Amino acid sequence: MGQKIINNLQNVTIGGSYTGGNSNNCFSSTLQSDENRKGDTTIFLSYNWHDQETADRIDQYLSNLSGITVKRDVRDIGAWKSIREFMTSIREQNYAVLIVSDLYLKSKNCMFEVTEVMKERAYGERIFPAVMECGIYDPLKRAEYISYWQQECDKLEAAIRGLEPANATELTVELKRYKSIASSIGEFLSMVAERNNPDIQEVEVQIERAILNH
Repeated sequence: MGQKIINNLQNVTIGGSYTGGNSNNCFSSTLQSDENRKGDTTIFLSYNWHDQETADRIDQYLSNLSGITVKRDVRDIGAWKSIREFMTSIREQNYAVLIVSDLYLKSKNCMFEVTEVMKERAYGERIFPAVMECGIYDPLKRAEYISYWQQECDKLEAAIRGLEPANATELTVELKRYKSIASSIGEFLSMVAERNNPDIQEVEVQIERAILNH
């Protein structure tokens, strides 16, 4: 397994190549067990490992609110448990906070979480984008991210062509995930870009207000 990841808030350490939610280091995150916090509003925290400082700040603020449980990988993925099963649980939570940075948008696992939540009806009402990459407000920059995922699809597809079909079953499934990201990222970025997104330095306060107003 790879380097160990330490959650400074809870002193919980996990090791492995997951690095917080994606092959490019994306983190996702319960302060207390569900047994202790039944009935709470649940918030899935999806982020890239490189943005851990921002994720920790948001996590700490929201976790200290009464009636709120933050779902985060460093607390909710037990040893030898399925990382993908945790990522798909984003659909089961009341809300999701997505820390949108450049590396987040280029992360396979972070974007897998995005495509999962996009399967939900009226998903836009359940997500709180915390925008760090302000370039997404420029359509040319959004086009670059779409192009990035198209190229990732092409590279993986080319690699698979060199394999016997019987040996590439799992990679073919992975390619489908890549193509899902490529076909969804434009819609996602356009939806985020047209919103009045709070400043990243106060986004946790605005999330609290939005939840209280629901």
